[in-house]
Amino acid sequence: MRNKVASYSAAPLIASAEARAPLSWAKRKKRLVRGEKLGASGVIGLTIVCLLLIVSVLARWLPIANPLAQNLHLLDARPSASHWLGTDLVGRDVFSRTIYGCQSAFEGVAIAVGAMLALGIPWGLAAGLFGGVVDEVLMRAADALLSIPPLILAIGVVAAVGPSIVHSMLTVGVISSPGIARLLRSSVLPVRRAQFVLVAQSLGVGRTRIAMRHILPNAMAPVIVQTVAAASQFLIVEAALGFLGLGVAPPAPSWGQDMANAYSFFTANPAATVVPGLAITVGAWSLSAFGEGLRRVLVRE
Repeated sequence: MRNKVASYSAAPLIASAEARAPLSWAKRKKRLVRGEKLGASGVIGLTIVCLLLIVSVLARWLPIANPLAQNLHLLDARPSASHWLGTDLVGRDVFSRTIYGCQSAFEGVAIAVGAMLALGIPWGLAAGLFGGVVDEVLMRAADALLSIPPLILAIGVVAAVGPSIVHSMLTVGVISSPGIARLLRSSVLPVRRAQFVLVAQSLGVGRTRIAMRHILPNAMAPVIVQTVAAASQFLIVEAALGFLGLGVAPPAPSWGQDMANAYSFFTANPAATVVPGLAITVGAWSLSAFGEGLRRVLVRE
């Protein structure tokens, strides 16, 4: 009878422990494939992101005007049958430049995300695995780098080496990498003490194999969520740098640069300013909404 009572009393504790246990990477992938908890906003955000990516890739094959073609004799900048959203100050089609602006926007996001992950993942993994002095040194370096505003440093780098989307967004990605490093470190610390890791160590599995096959995949969920959220911020930063003339070199299409060029003749064609701004808003919101949906899927609630 006492054994029976003991088993009944232990059951809630076991269930509570299982509820607090982190989801395995296999369970997270299963929830992601099934779309569990992604939510309506997450689905809408993912759909918009996919559409923007498709448009950016297929822009040159779409039946639209050349975004670089100028018509200096076109005096009427308002929307017309040949120019659905009108033209800019030098007669370039606004709709075409907005479509092609997707390429510049996602190119800048990809550069920043790539730099952030390429530096942040090894940084955070090393800090979480080695601990001690190595962890202390790496985290203090992260604190120092996090104190520098990314946009200000990007402006300084571009001023020194010249306007370029590669230089500016690469700088933004490097400055953002300590945040990923700190997040991954905090996720690695509990995973490295998990039972399956201890079993692998007792079987003589090498440290590198344990880190790359067992620890890193099970610690990446918060990093993935944060990466999508950071991509939303990077899109806004790319537009801001373009608005300041520090992004894509003209006359290449850029949402931020086109807004800067169009606000001076807003009354002649409001669409030339409103549409690129709306594209920035929709792109940033869709990435943010998708990131929130990913958080619900990959992180236990």
